[in-house]
Amino acid sequence: MAALLLTILFGTLVIIAFKVISIMRLDLNQVITINYFFAAGFGFLIWDAPLNFGLWQSMPWFELSIIIGVFFILTYKLFGLSSDKAGMAITAVASKMSVAIPVLAGFLLFRDHLSVLKIVGILLVLLSFYFIFKPEKGLKINRQFILLPLLLLLGNGINDSMVKYTQHFYMKNDEGLFLSFIFLVALCIGVVYLFFTQFVKGKFFSYKSLLGGLILGSMNYWGAWFFIKSMAVYQASFLFPVVNVGIVSLSALISFIIFKENLSKANWLGILMAIIAIMLVSLG
Repeated sequence: MAALLLTILFGTLVIIAFKVISIMRLDLNQVITINYFFAAGFGFLIWDAPLNFGLWQSMPWFELSIIIGVFFILTYKLFGLSSDKAGMAITAVASKMSVAIPVLAGFLLFRDHLSVLKIVGILLVLLSFYFIFKPEKGLKINRQFILLPLLLLLGNGINDSMVKYTQHFYMKNDEGLFLSFIFLVALCIGVVYLFFTQFVKGKFFSYKSLLGGLILGSMNYWGAWFFIKSMAVYQASFLFPVVNVGIVSLSALISFIIFKENLSKANWLGILMAIIAIMLVSLG
């Protein structure tokens, strides 16, 4: 239970960190790349994970970890692009609706227990996301860029499913090494991207971006760590809905309290639905 609660806590802190980064108008591409530098560094230092390519290559999860690392940074980039072009609300909904994919994988691949209560709870989770993110004037969709949130939905869902698949079939108490390598892959891609888009133009890391990356990286690493530890305890059809709806609801409440963001009646209804959904999924 502790790992599950810490997963929700750190996941929420990541959302809040992105909000602060937006308010401070930091370079998001720099912060995301630096975040992976510190996240990988934490793994290699804290768990004494060796910098040994031969060892990494011998791991049964080596090939999958490369794909997951690529998905990690691509979905981050896609989230930012979709927020800008398609709108923040529809992007947030699509990002969280992706929970349907690992839940389906839980039933098909991992033989999760299926019950009426759990099905109703999962459907209520998906519906709650719509209401939690619904603006007062309705959910506006820029149809010209509708493909972006759809790609984000698929990307997030496939990535979560691959992480669960790797944990279920290939991990043997080597989560620290696995996470460190994933973040290292994402870091390499981020550095290459920045090299061609910024470094060649003489634009390098700012001190604020370094600080933002440090804070985000620490939260990102521990959120991912406790999430993987939770995967070993809970079924996917329980874990993914509860974590996602927990993060969304807690983030909305913190934004209401700290950032003074107004919550409409629809938003409060969504939070209430989320709480009921968690109870139903837990009982199922």
